[in-house]
Amino acid sequence: MRIITILTDFGSFYPAQMKGVILSRLKDKAVIFVDIAHDIPPQNIQVGAFVLLSSVKHFPIGTIHLSVVDPGVGTERWGIIVESGGQLFVGPNNGLLIPAAKSLGEPKAFKINHQFEASSTFHGRDVFAPIVAMLAEGQRPQDFGSRVKPFDLGFGKPTRTKDGIEVTILYVDRFGNLILNLSRLPSYDVSLKGIKLKRVKTYAEGRRIEPLITIGSQGFAEIAVNQGSAADAFCCKAGDRVKLEEIECLE
Repeated sequence: MRIITILTDFGSFYPAQMKGVILSRLKDKAVIFVDIAHDIPPQNIQVGAFVLLSSVKHFPIGTIHLSVVDPGVGTERWGIIVESGGQLFVGPNNGLLIPAAKSLGEPKAFKINHQFEASSTFHGRDVFAPIVAMLAEGQRPQDFGSRVKPFDLGFGKPTRTKDGIEVTILYVDRFGNLILNLSRLPSYDVSLKGIKLKRVKTYAEGRRIEPLITIGSQGFAEIAVNQGSAADAFCCKAGDRVKLEEIECLE
């Protein structure tokens, strides 16, 4: 029984074709498909990488992750297979796979040299899905090409300033919570756009519509509004660089 996860920015229509290709090749072999997400913002590699990173630690050894957020589809960018922590990752060499692979161990990446008759606009179906099926059948990553150094995607680092700290919003969830590239809360009280953020452990510690900051379930700091949307309240989106201002510096 193979577990195959799929993450894309394709919406609801195209992933079924990828699954169909895999099932057609595997025939009688049992497969469990897990859809991580198909609502990644179009072409937003960083958001896709964050979602994949947050998910893979919950899957068992032997899982194959098919992940495609691919603005460079049809160009000379490589396709790669990455092996790390007993799991496999298949997708474009644009940094999407590497934060997740690094979270499991020391990644080994292999360039996909295998040739397919493929559409120039849908490598998820015509290249990566067949590769996933062959891996599920028992072929090894090194069977498809030589070892390479993959393109790495970083989430950036918080920057300390004289009056606070600058951070990047990695992801906005459906509740409007702003997930930051910050793994622990500042030691001082902070505000965002002049509004104080209450330090809490749970959302319910705040009053209704009170802005909060906490360490969320993914291990990153997040800004939330109890029973509201921080994204709407602060007019922010994934990729924005914002400043958490030290309260003492504002007084």
